[in-house]
Amino acid sequence: MDPPTRKTVDIRREAKQCSTCGQRFSRDARFCPFDGSKLEAASYDPLGDPLLGTTVDDRYEIVEVLGEGGTGRVYKVRHTTLDRMFAMKLLRKDLASDDELTARFIQEARATASVQHPNVVEITDFGKLKDGVPFLVTELLVGRTLGELIKTGGPVPPARAANILRQIASALAAAHGVGIVHRDLKPDNVFLIDATGRGGGQEDVRIVDFGAAKVVGASRVTRDGIIFGTPHYMSPEQASGQPVDHRADIYSLGVIMYEMFTGRVPFEADTYMGVLTQHMFVKPVPPSQVSVAAQGLGALEEVTLVSLSKKPEERYASMDRLAAEIDRATASLEAGSADRRSVATPRPPGATPRPPTAFDDAGRPSPALPSEDAWEPRRAFPWGWLATGALLFGVVVGVLVWIGRKHVDEARRASEPVTASAASVGQGPAALPLDTAWTPVAPSSVPSVAAASAAPASATGVSTSASALPTAATAAAPAPHASQRPRRVPPRRPAAIDDVGDPFSVNR
Repeated sequence: MDPPTRKTVDIRREAKQCSTCGQRFSRDARFCPFDGSKLEAASYDPLGDPLLGTTVDDRYEIVEVLGEGGTGRVYKVRHTTLDRMFAMKLLRKDLASDDELTARFIQEARATASVQHPNVVEITDFGKLKDGVPFLVTELLVGRTLGELIKTGGPVPPARAANILRQIASALAAAHGVGIVHRDLKPDNVFLIDATGRGGGQEDVRIVDFGAAKVVGASRVTRDGIIFGTPHYMSPEQASGQPVDHRADIYSLGVIMYEMFTGRVPFEADTYMGVLTQHMFVKPVPPSQVSVAAQGLGALEEVTLVSLSKKPEERYASMDRLAAEIDRATASLEAGSADRRSVATPRPPGATPRPPTAFDDAGRPSPALPSEDAWEPRRAFPWGWLATGALLFGVVVGVLVWIGRKHVDEARRASEPVTASAASVGQGPAALPLDTAWTPVAPSSVPSVAAASAAPASATGVSTSASALPTAATAAAPAPHASQRPRRVPPRRPAAIDDVGDPFSVNR
């Protein structure tokens, strides 16, 4: 929960003072721009201001002091005719004594007023006091600065930070379009106005103090070697006194991004020049190595580091391009967060409720109370997978059984003895299949054959030709013993058909 919104008057009354020159500055300043001394906290009585209660330009009644900065004081004023409150900024007297500086202040006020953008503070009027001090009138902002948000809350969640950064980039793009470069962009120059009025974190952004650094930097009042501006947000070319363009604002916005994601600026030192030196020569440490909160930035870290490039040409070419990269990186980060979230589906009957998982703006899970809208589906038994597995198993077993039976049949046929019929025996060896050979039978087992061959032909009246003897002897002989039956031997050459009439044996 964000702290209660503080009014502008509460923030601006916190001031800093230089112990060397005695000048006062706003609460965000750390070093004096005139002598480089480190500023110290100071308290002052705004009721002692001589302008309180007076009327400026016969229209603006000065009600109270809102704050004091490096270029002047800011007052809350009431338009006597419209009866409406505004903010008025007066240039400091010591700076207003420079005619050139006064002219540039008015010129910058006119240019800033030409920027028509909802995220740029609206300048409604400008002029001079009787003593020649210039002033400009803007809308009165009630809220808190981005600097206050970071100081009180630490790192800003990426989604919320992207919303703020997108508005800043859009405002600066509009200013750059009309030739206005801010040159002093920092968190305390970014006002956050609650858009809902309920502290929901949906802020409307207003950029203030356009052109202030350019005005004061051109003044002869500043001392040699001192660069006016806030050193922690200053670009390398500005820190080294080189000419600057719109890309200096891109670098400053990169510093703001770094601070929003990590809670600290990329470069810190004990002296004014020490900070500037780091901007010019030291490479920033990636945010993810500085803060745990920045480890989930994803592409936003690369966008930050590109914006912090030392050379202007290595940064993004424009604020529009930077805004587009912020949108792309944020969309990628949100897509990654969505992948980690549970997908909502219709709640079936009998579903078991469970506590939901909440996510913050950074995509990190946070505890939440149970809800009836959150449910956990029951897991059904995988009958389909079981049936599929059983079917495949049956097919494999069937194939294996078929192959096994085939090999058994072949082996049985190969080892089965051949039984010679009477017809085949009567034919003699020439009548056997070509792949079968005969084993001779012992003579003692066929005595009838010898007797028949010794008997006279006239005794039987049967022809005794050599061709008839085997047939007659075989017919008269008893059936041979099983051990004397002809045996099958390995084939001598392929046959067209086997002994059992299998026409496919030639392919085995």
